Amino acid sequence: KEPGIGSIVAGHRIDALVARGGMGVVYRVTHLSLGTERALKLIAPELAADEQFRARFRREWRTAASIEHPHAIPIHDAGEANGHLYIAMRYVPGTDLRQLIAERGALDVELAARLISQVSSALDAAHERGLIHRDIKPANILIEGLDGEPHAYLTDFGLTKRTGSTLQLTGTGHWLGTVDYVAPEQAEGKPVDARTDIYGLGCVLFQAITGEVPYPRNNDVAKIWAHVNDPPPSPTKAVPELPRAMDDVVQRAMAKDPD
Repeated sequence: KEPGIGSIVAGHRIDALVARGGMGVVYRVTHLSLGTERALKLIAPELAADEQFRARFRREWRTAASIEHPHAIPIHDAGEANGHLYIAMRYVPGTDLRQLIAERGALDVELAARLISQVSSALDAAHERGLIHRDIKPANILIEGLDGEPHAYLTDFGLTKRTGSTLQLTGTGHWLGTVDYVAPEQAEGKPVDARTDIYGLGCVLFQAITGEVPYPRNNDVAKIWAHVNDPPPSPTKAVPELPRAMDDVVQRAMAKDPD
């Protein structure tokens, strides 16, 4: 049963619902002993009930917590409590890139470049440890300080896999990734590596500077087909006033062949 506002989970009091997605629910919480504000992610019950997923979760939250970088969301605690698998992490007041694009449409190119560069540096730190995020998307990029110095955080490292993993689905059949940003090799079930994240980040950059996903299609199958077969899109074709250099950046990041 999903806990309500005021419930206590793993020493945290639930104060507000922040977001709901396929992998679980995120709450704003207060750590009772320290009195500090945190974000608490509870894994979806259908995933938490799967023993294979639970074993994987126990392994991977430790890996995620090992990443120390100013643009990677810090993880404070993780485990199981009251029948819930949870991850406690820093709470970032502000917005995420998905919401920002929904509100503003295409972002100023300098702002977009700054945010993507910050996320890139967090990915560099993860890739140096042999970790792949595998679900780079605007909703996983949290942003604070938009009125001054914008600061992006990459989150949801709980879905990382060690380099060389070819698994695409959880034991319960859930896709690890989002089809608007999925690399061709990931969609085809081929081995993935750091370049898979680069492809996803190219998709996010395209959306940030044009306001549209790279391959708008009517259904997920058509989107996956486009990622595997269609040429990389041109940002300046969508928004002619963009710098031409953005075409080179996006099209290299979204090249079909990882090499």
